[in-house]
Formats: sequence, structure tokens, C-alpha cells
Amino acid sequence: AGRYYTDGDGNGEEFREEILKPLFALNKVITINIDKNVEGYGSSFLVEAFGGLVKHGYYKKEYIDRNLIIEYSDPDFKFYEKKIKQYIQEAEYNSMEYKSTKEEAIAEGKFKNSIDKSFLSSFG
Repeated sequence: AGRYYTDGDGNGEEFREEILKPLFALNKVITINIDKNVEGYGSSFLVEAFGGLVKHGYYKKEYIDRNLIIEYSDPDFKFYEKKIKQYIQEAEYNSMEYKSTKEEAIAEGKFKNSIDKSFLSSFG
């Protein structure tokens, strides 16, 4: 979906804050399949999810490069892999303070936390 929680469920901010950030905190290599159950991605989602890890000062580019494996079976998704890597490389480390839009989105009824994140507990 979009960039922020205020864009609705499945946004880049949500994916970064509630999935990528906790997984990278485990200091392990993370493999993400980018073509399972999805037709494609918007640039706003990818910039916020992946570039946001760097621009908000969570992780340096080198750390993400070492710890992220992107996989897909559909060759059309090579484009998205290249974009993810591009957005990570273009982001400036700790260049933007993070201000969550989650509470605003909940208040507006735009975010309902409908994505199952229970799988994260198995990575502890």
C-alpha cells in the first residue's frame, strides 16, 4: 500500500516499524521473499520501508547489505530488488527524525492492524 500508517494497512511505515526493524534487531541474516502473494510495490512503500531504516538512523547501509537477502521466483521482481537496494543506498543515515503516524491513522480509522505479525514471535 502507501508510505505511512495514514495510507491504510500494509504500508511501508508499518512494514519497517513492525516487521523489518524487529527482525534486523536480531542481528541475523534476513531473507525476504518479495513476490509471494503480491502483484508489485509502489515506490513510496519501498522508500519508506527500506530507505527508512537508514534515514531514521536504525541501521547503516552496510549492516542492511550484510543482513538482507531478497528472493523471488518471478523474474519481473528483479526490478523491485534493484529498487530496494537503490533506496537503501540513496538514503542518508539518521537524516530524518521518525514521527509515527500510527495513532493518527487509528483515530481516523485508516489503520486496523489487519496484517498478521504473529510469525515474529518465532524469531526470538
